[in-house]
Amino acid sequence: MTHIIMVFWATSLPQSTTHKMNAVSDNLIHFLGQKDKERPDKQLEIFKSIINTGLRFNKWRIKFGSAGSLSDHIACFTDIPLSFCDDHVAEYGRFGIGFKKSAIKHCGGNPARYFIDSLPDVATDQMGHRWSMHANLRTHSEFVLKVHKRLKENADLKLQDQHGQVLLENDALQHWLDTQTTIFSFEKETGDASNDRFYREREWRLVPLRGSLRSGSIRQDEIDGSYFYMFSREDINMIVTPDASVRAEVHKFLKELEEEDDDRLREFATNPVPLVAYDELQNW
Repeated sequence: MTHIIMVFWATSLPQSTTHKMNAVSDNLIHFLGQKDKERPDKQLEIFKSIINTGLRFNKWRIKFGSAGSLSDHIACFTDIPLSFCDDHVAEYGRFGIGFKKSAIKHCGGNPARYFIDSLPDVATDQMGHRWSMHANLRTHSEFVLKVHKRLKENADLKLQDQHGQVLLENDALQHWLDTQTTIFSFEKETGDASNDRFYREREWRLVPLRGSLRSGSIRQDEIDGSYFYMFSREDINMIVTPDASVRAEVHKFLKELEEEDDDRLREFATNPVPLVAYDELQNW
């Protein structure tokens, strides 16, 4: 009997411990409509638009110092498990779409790379060397911005050495600039250096990549240049609604998609998405 009990604990305890301490989720949740977080009706309209036309990327200014800025289009997610999201939803609202991490990775999504965005107090040097990444990013971005400025002034610019030998043709130089912008798009400040507030958001990002545009998983609007992540039903794990009444409205909306001619939209009705009301999580 003693031997059987020991085997039970040896096999069961690690599984239970792993479950309780799983601080990373396979969900990447995009909480939508932050500006309307107190208006679930407005958030519902945003949600419907996302399902119908895709997840729209926001245009971001990327700035590391006083030299200027670049810009890119970015969609943001968090991999904080839903049961730990109270602080997060207090800032961003309780309406979200949980995407499969594998789907976001497939489109080039990656975690944000956090850095301290404050320079040290020279007199006390209280921050030690935590600011070094910020200083390196500023130096890097200043050089990229110089190239960007020269390319705007001269669309045929090439990189040559002192003997006139071409090191980078114009198209290669343009491609290099694009890759630098993409790299910078995943940089994010930690927030207040004393508590790393933004770091606790555990952010993942998606940007328009050439491969995703060619495959159609991301499309660009021909009129205003906006980008959209064209996810399918299979790319979603769950939908989080602020409360049960909004959940009922979401269920009704998705069910009505059964009448659509678009195969992508109809799949949301024929293969129902799990719906979770955030305010009911406290009951479990």
